Amino acid sequence: MPSTVLQRLYQTLGLTGNQAPRDPASPPERNAPSPLPTFVHYVRSRFRLLNQPPKAEDIAIAFTKRLKIGLQTLDEQLSSCDLFTLPAGSQEWTDTGINLAAGESITVMGDGGLYLSRRLDVVIGPNFGLWYRIANQDNSGHINILPLGGAVITAKQGGTLQLIAAVPGEFGDAQGGFDPNIASLKVNGEFAAAVLRWKGDTVKALSAAAATDANLFGPVLARFKERIQPPKGWHYLWRLGESEIYQDKENSLCCATHANGGILQYPVNMALNSDLVFNWQWCVDALPSKLAEHIQPTHDYLSIAIEFDNGLDLTYMWSSDLDVDTIFQCPLPWWDKRETHWVVRNDPADLGRWLNESRNVLADYQRAIGGPIPNKVVGVWLIANSAFQRGEGHCRYRQINLRNEQDTKIIYD
Repeated sequence: MPSTVLQRLYQTLGLTGNQAPRDPASPPERNAPSPLPTFVHYVRSRFRLLNQPPKAEDIAIAFTKRLKIGLQTLDEQLSSCDLFTLPAGSQEWTDTGINLAAGESITVMGDGGLYLSRRLDVVIGPNFGLWYRIANQDNSGHINILPLGGAVITAKQGGTLQLIAAVPGEFGDAQGGFDPNIASLKVNGEFAAAVLRWKGDTVKALSAAAATDANLFGPVLARFKERIQPPKGWHYLWRLGESEIYQDKENSLCCATHANGGILQYPVNMALNSDLVFNWQWCVDALPSKLAEHIQPTHDYLSIAIEFDNGLDLTYMWSSDLDVDTIFQCPLPWWDKRETHWVVRNDPADLGRWLNESRNVLADYQRAIGGPIPNKVVGVWLIANSAFQRGEGHCRYRQINLRNEQDTKIIYD
């Protein structure tokens, strides 16, 4: 398909392609990607969803009304409820004026949407697009998303609660600043956010609230009583926030993603020699996309990745519609300069089965990325995304390790 026609399609649908020029400080150019299906393939497959979706503004209004109804009988538990509107596309944090002391807890909830394309119903919900920080005098403070669209937040340090609607990955630093060199996705829509302060015990208050509306308050209560934690030694990449989609369960590292995503990281330090082998077992029970994952609107997938000391990463993924050994660069801004995808599985008959994988890291780097060889492997990542199509993905991992003739690094046993 002629590139000019493809670009017009992207512009018409409010999307951007993987065509942005590289800034001088970006990593070196990589090998050319594999031939890929055109954007028309996506449009034809998704055509049934081109009807006008619900407006984010209407969803936000409905949430606010439902919240007020749910709080009507909670005067004994509720101290205050402050409401805010967070517009899409703004790079200004909303100062709620709510000051928190270190150790103080509040409940934050929200609903609405950030639309990448209304025509294709590609929208990010509050569980992956509503961010908060407790800012001190210089407006710093570590950012995080609002998992499940609602959570009890405890201030680690004193400061003012600030909120923003933003597509994950667009921040320039972990304090919530924006880098003008990072291309932003064009979005519209909004979130409605509510900040609740309870008079007494949080569990007692949320239990009373859940009794009035279990679907609205129940997930917040369950998360507060038992937060989903990753295994020891693993941590979430700040760019996508602590989405709480990974946990150690039934002798495996389990991932459950639904309309959100996250990257879980484990730091390592191993020389990239010719004998370095990456091994793992995985059992993928459900893929978050039924369409080819190489473009922004369908870039929902499950994968495991190797991070190198030159800032690049190579991620091994399942695909629902791309051929095995298809290699492509991430279609998202910022990531397109750093991440390379390699399809290693695509057979639906293998879903629900434990499979063994073993990859020679240097050989794969040379084939997929090319250019100067990095010195070290510095991390192993687990990646999941289901934000664009709002589907579900379920995967389990075990026996993750890096081995060479001199050393073995057990990542997860």
